[in-house]
Amino acid sequence: MTTKLYIIITTILVSIPANLNACATCYGDPNSSAGKGMDMAIITLLGVIAPVLIAIAVGIISIGLKSKKLNQNLNK
Repeated sequence: MTTKLYIIITTILVSIPANLNACATCYGDPNSSAGKGMDMAIITLLGVIAPVLIAIAVGIISIGLKSKKLNQNLNK
């Protein structure tokens, strides 16, 4: 009985629209220095992660092609 009451109270408190606002950083001015810093951080992370993922993909494709070539040579 008490757990159901806790669940109902928690659901009501979470559902209040005032509690559903974004945090101060996300809700703030997009032209502020914090917003510009976050934009640069995202661009930097993409600049680092994208080449790494591309290198992994190239490595996997290279291994696949070498394996295919080796299997063709063994079947002949």
